[in-house]
Amino acid sequence: MPVTSSWIEWMACAIVAASIIPRGKRRRLAGGIAIAAVVAVGIVGTARSLLVPTGIGALALLVFGSSGRPWPWLSRCAAVAGAAITALLCWLFPMPEPPLLGGSHRVGTLTFEIPAEAAAPRLLVQVWYPSDSAGSGSPWLPDPSLSPGFPFHRLKQAKAHASQGVPVVDESARFPVIFYEHAWMGHRAENIAQVEDLASRGFVVVAADHPGQAMRVLYADGTLIEGNLPRVPDFSSNQAITGFLTTAEKCFNARERNLDRVLVSLSGPDAGVLQNRLLLDRVGVFGFSFGGSHAVRLCASHHAFHAGANEDGLFLGDDRPRGPFLFFDSELPQWLGSPPASGETPEQGMIRQAETRIQKALEGQDRRRVILAGVGHSGFTDAIFRSPLPRLAGTGSRTATEVQEQISKNLASFFSDALKRPGTQPVPGQ
Repeated sequence: MPVTSSWIEWMACAIVAASIIPRGKRRRLAGGIAIAAVVAVGIVGTARSLLVPTGIGALALLVFGSSGRPWPWLSRCAAVAGAAITALLCWLFPMPEPPLLGGSHRVGTLTFEIPAEAAAPRLLVQVWYPSDSAGSGSPWLPDPSLSPGFPFHRLKQAKAHASQGVPVVDESARFPVIFYEHAWMGHRAENIAQVEDLASRGFVVVAADHPGQAMRVLYADGTLIEGNLPRVPDFSSNQAITGFLTTAEKCFNARERNLDRVLVSLSGPDAGVLQNRLLLDRVGVFGFSFGGSHAVRLCASHHAFHAGANEDGLFLGDDRPRGPFLFFDSELPQWLGSPPASGETPEQGMIRQAETRIQKALEGQDRRRVILAGVGHSGFTDAIFRSPLPRLAGTGSRTATEVQEQISKNLASFFSDALKRPGTQPVPGQ
């Protein structure tokens, strides 16, 4: 297991920078030590490709450190510059770390598979739950191939808070359940920070990968199902939008069938340590983007889903949620506050229609809306932890700590109110 702490990267940079101090032949020896340090950190650490600049600087010092002028001076400049560049890159693209949990509990997790039946696919389901037992944590991503590419690739080696198979807190309590619905071509682990935070506050959170709609589903036996949807929906024309809406309806129907099977499975031995501990007759649901759109549909038409939250997903269709609902949106475009103008694109027309539906839905009881100024669409996901500079991470202009705190507090407050019932046991940790 690679060393995930950032101190080892800073140590390599410091060794290379310090190697310019010795003079004469000792400088070449120092360059050799610096090269060895960079190689060692590349093997046991996670930065690897980010170490290239400091490795080049150390190599220059080793080769030219004792040569005639001006090479010693140039090699020292290369060593310092390489160390500085690597240090900067490691700061800009760090090993992601999950934020501190907002609840009073640690978090456990378990994963199980629901076998295929007739035309229904195999389902991979992950559950997060409150625990007071310490564990070693688990990989942030269940499948390393879900990691974004360079320079955000270090997520594949990051660890989350949740530990596999640790005991559930409070042997007598039963827990309210919240489902998480992943995005269009997303996956169940795209919002680990949010689901872990809810679990630390006493909720059980359930997420299933929807085969064909998830980016990829890797089963325990090595079977892989790649997503078969376009990576990005096409809203470029009215015809394209009509095609998207047709596909979206099929996706909603397939997702609902999948979740019916998950609900049944959670009532039996698949629930593991949570068997007979779940309140499944009054369930919550939230999702990001297309997953949030599906949360709206579930709360409008499915008997089991009592309350939901939509994180920056389009409101598709005219069905309104029946119970409590939270609309979470990124910063709204300025043109949306003005009357429609000639020349607007089909996508803008679609967004206007979705906004009208939200406004109508807000007329009902127990409806809330939170608009996060300075937060882009992907700011509702774990992408906010990719870099300390939110604009570099592509999530807006607000820091990860600020955004995560606001989202987690609103979700926890909303679901605590919505899923609390007279006569039921209190939610542990609230």
